[in-house]
Amino acid sequence: MNLLEVDGLGSGYQSIPILRDVSFYVVEGEFLGILGHNGMGKSTLLKTISGEIKATSGTISLGGTDVTAMPAHKRARSGIGFVPQGRRIFPGLTVRENLEVAALAAGKSPAVVDEVLKSFPRLMPILDRAGAVLSGGEQQILALARCLCGGPRLILLDEPTEGIQPSIRAEIIDLLKELGQKHAFAMVLVEQNEQFLSSLCERTYVCEKGRLKEPEFVADGIG
Repeated sequence: MNLLEVDGLGSGYQSIPILRDVSFYVVEGEFLGILGHNGMGKSTLLKTISGEIKATSGTISLGGTDVTAMPAHKRARSGIGFVPQGRRIFPGLTVRENLEVAALAAGKSPAVVDEVLKSFPRLMPILDRAGAVLSGGEQQILALARCLCGGPRLILLDEPTEGIQPSIRAEIIDLLKELGQKHAFAMVLVEQNEQFLSSLCERTYVCEKGRLKEPEFVADGIG
């Protein structure tokens, strides 16, 4: 069954169109990759699906429900989790406080934090550490844990390898595979690293100038 269906989607910033007639679907439990250079519309696509940017045309459906006109916080409550580029953790809050805020925002019991932490052993020794002092890899892992506090059915993950060492990339690949099996969510994964996408995704699109197309051939990745 299709969890996410995007049909003829268009969006942009003020009078500047970015996305043009984008259509695709994501099956329940599937990891779908979107590959492309900077400035091609990848992040805009995720922001439009999450509700941060309004669609100018087309529709977005989650589990058969049209969410195109739904505000971002209601989409989150409906099961769309967004881990944006740059992670957006709260630098002045501890790891645990970041997770508690996420659970509160999602309307979840504080007990969900301890449940989520069972899947993130790397965070356990640093629960009292401020977000600002975490490494790039630790911040990315915290951002994933924070997203899971909302109990998403679909995760939108934007450029997770940005600024992260290759050894941590491998750890994140293993973590995402494990999380996907344990929590049964689907994912739309935006990246410039083709090898990272191919390690996780059965299907991948290339984003070029606000449109999606099937990849022809990628030798060593884009960007």
